[in-house]
Amino acid sequence: MLAIQGLKCIYDTGARGWAIEVTLDGEGENAARRFDVDGPDDAEMLIEAFEDSSFSTFDPATGEIVFTYEYADLDGDEDEEDEDAEVGDEDEDEDEDVSEDETSSDEDEKAKA
Repeated sequence: MLAIQGLKCIYDTGARGWAIEVTLDGEGENAARRFDVDGPDDAEMLIEAFEDSSFSTFDPATGEIVFTYEYADLDGDEDEEDEDAEVGDEDEDEDEDVSEDETSSDEDEKAKA
């Protein structure tokens, strides 16, 4: 398996077709391979997959390109609890501000009487 360093979309004027050129890095040397694609949409899809992947490899024996992705931990119950606690703290602060305002206005009314 060789690490993929980059992809680029090419329109081959001689063959009058679209291709993807893959830049590979392995075993101390850089190489490039060209693969025909059906059109610019397919080339764009491959380039986006490469950009979004964490690691990409090319297997010269099979001609297979593999895009590897790292996913976030979706079992983040702890994060949700922390966010709820922060929101709850903000609400309590607002309630305290209102209570102080109500108290001062009550005192003002008593002083006027």
